[in-house]
Amino acid sequence: MRRLRLNWIPGTPSLIWLGIGGLCWLPTTVLGPSAWVFGAVFWMGWFAFTFKKARLIPHQSSIKIHRKTPARFLCGRASAIHLSIENHSALPILLQLRDEIPDSFILDNDFELVRVDAHQTIQVSYTIHPTRRGLQSFGKCVARVSSPGAWIWKELSWDIEETVKVYPDFQLIPEERLTAKMLLKDWHVKRPRKKRGEGHEFESLRPYVTGDDTRHVDWKASARRQKLIVRQLQVERGQQIAIMLDCGRLMSETISGATRLDHSMNAALMLGQVASKRGDNMSMVCFSNQIQAYMPSTKGRGVMHRMMETLYHVEASPVESDYWQVTAEAMHLLKRRSLIVFFTDVLDLAGSTGLANNLARAASRHLVLCVVLSEPGILKSARQMPNNQHQIYEKAAASQLLIKRHLALEKMRSKGILVLETTPESLTVNLIRRYIEIRMSNLQ
Repeated sequence: MRRLRLNWIPGTPSLIWLGIGGLCWLPTTVLGPSAWVFGAVFWMGWFAFTFKKARLIPHQSSIKIHRKTPARFLCGRASAIHLSIENHSALPILLQLRDEIPDSFILDNDFELVRVDAHQTIQVSYTIHPTRRGLQSFGKCVARVSSPGAWIWKELSWDIEETVKVYPDFQLIPEERLTAKMLLKDWHVKRPRKKRGEGHEFESLRPYVTGDDTRHVDWKASARRQKLIVRQLQVERGQQIAIMLDCGRLMSETISGATRLDHSMNAALMLGQVASKRGDNMSMVCFSNQIQAYMPSTKGRGVMHRMMETLYHVEASPVESDYWQVTAEAMHLLKRRSLIVFFTDVLDLAGSTGLANNLARAASRHLVLCVVLSEPGILKSARQMPNNQHQIYEKAAASQLLIKRHLALEKMRSKGILVLETTPESLTVNLIRRYIEIRMSNLQ
């Protein structure tokens, strides 16, 4: 059964006169039932006036509303939404708007009453803050429309649904961004020079000379120039960087205002930006009990765009991560020796045995850097000077957790795995610093 929907709402002036109309029935208490004519006359006049006002509200087909959204939404950053309202009728209108924004968006300002004159187009803007990454959906735009005076309102809706992408915002950490630039400034001086030779990386085109390998002839360029042209190759300058992002249940814990996964994403994006300036090839795998997202090897200016497109919809899953399967697939995909940056969490020696064995297997062919985050609250509890019995137990429990993690990480180091343990606030700077140290030391 279809529910009855009332699209007409009395305005404030109308409700005031309705209250006055109730007083018209008071004479019946003194003069008797014959005085009902006062009330009847009032109600007939009220309905006639309301009907006249309702006819002054244009039909919905004469009112057009369009929503304009930004090309890219960034999680946690304010974005402006613009609504274009077109009144194609010959009558002025008043509108009270309500846009159906996604549940994860926070509306910063309320909509105000707007007036649109005949044959006029205006723009209404409001600001939102996305609080969650991924695909988010806008719904209908609903408005109450009235003629000047706001005697009666008619509720209308426009089907302008759309789905938008909300990307992670790694620029929320300007101090770390500045520090990374400072590190790069000193590093650029020591960048290797170009090397020509029997490499696989394209360097330039030049005319063919006797003795050149005919396999390097660029036939399309030769046809355009009407002479033989060869591709000049150089030894690869960039290295292969593979980011492996654990999206299992351990990465869903919230520390310092964000999940471990979100902190890791921000650091991975900054690493991608720095590595792309170095000319390195970037690839990425996001996994839990299966691979959730994969970015093939990418180089140059397209790295950041590809990484953002890969990460925006990735969420932590409430399942155990399958390190055996993911490591096996990564070994199959990585043909060249690579620096594998593995973001995960380690609790104790027993729980990390599978992770350590698989990273050790990867370390036989590649250079593996395991990145884990420390919980600032646990560190604070372990370092505090207890003043009561509760704090003594709290310090003992925190110290035990740190010792278990320390043993697990030392076991990884003994297997030839590099380990970076840091707090969320220092993650990006320490990761970039370690990456640069690896590059300058030629460890890869």
